[in-house]
Amino acid sequence: MTFKFHAAALGLTALLAFAGNAHAQTKIIGGIAAYNEALLPVYVAEDKGYFKDAGIALELTNFKGGGPTVQALVSGSIQICFCAADHVVRLRSRRQPAVILVGLDTFHSYALIAKASAPYKDLASLKGKRIGITSPGSLTDNTLRYAIKELKLSPERDFEIAGAGAGSAMKAAIDSGQIDAGLVILTEIAALLKEPNAYKVVVDYRHLPYPSYAALALESWVKDNPTVAKGFTKALGKAIADVEKDPELARKTIAKMYPNFSPELVAEVAKSAVERMPKGGIVTEESIKNLNDILIAADSSLKPVTLQEAFDPAMLKD
Repeated sequence: MTFKFHAAALGLTALLAFAGNAHAQTKIIGGIAAYNEALLPVYVAEDKGYFKDAGIALELTNFKGGGPTVQALVSGSIQICFCAADHVVRLRSRRQPAVILVGLDTFHSYALIAKASAPYKDLASLKGKRIGITSPGSLTDNTLRYAIKELKLSPERDFEIAGAGAGSAMKAAIDSGQIDAGLVILTEIAALLKEPNAYKVVVDYRHLPYPSYAALALESWVKDNPTVAKGFTKALGKAIADVEKDPELARKTIAKMYPNFSPELVAEVAKSAVERMPKGGIVTEESIKNLNDILIAADSSLKPVTLQEAFDPAMLKD
């Protein structure tokens, strides 16, 4: 089996393709809502040959935020959504039930970033300003609307919310003044804060228990492809177990994922990835509660989901 491995940080295209004998492998296309360190187990599973062993050829492609990634999932153009678990709630409310196959991050993965010279100290100080999200309907959109409402303010009247994309697109929007602040994901925050006196964190959501990154699939696809879904899930479970046992594996893989990062930044990102990775890929009750709270505050038409509806840990077991 041969494969192509192209991965770039800060919003550049990430493509991971496996090619093998047609009779031996089932192709799965995974859509990436935001490229970040939570994808570590995916690359470990590839390097270890766990997908190949499960008879799976995985191809990854980048999208500009969770909204368009989920649209691709619903349309059938991708089978796996690497994105926030928020979309399980939204899709179930639309009678297109989705499930979490594997948890990849146990905490919220974004912070609100602005130029270091900007006067903003908190979200309230940005009233009347333009704030960047990755895309409408994404984790960034939901979080921002929830936080604004917690201040007893209106997302529509008191702020301007603008889709700015992720990675280099979000950075460019902040740098050019197109937005006054923007929601930036983990790995990119680490890189931006390495630039002396360039950026600052205005609001940090990164310590909130939240299923901010997971491998999602439509329930119908799982039922129609039980062997493939189980093989995919177990491959990631094995990779997570490997990283839990060997943190050095995380450092080596992050260095491969981000070839332009300095050794110091690689070490920092790898440490964060290991600390934030859900033990065994298991999603927690607390994180689902926080997910429901944020989503329903942002959109009262949505119905909460239970942990049992959203996630089946048996998929990770033999």
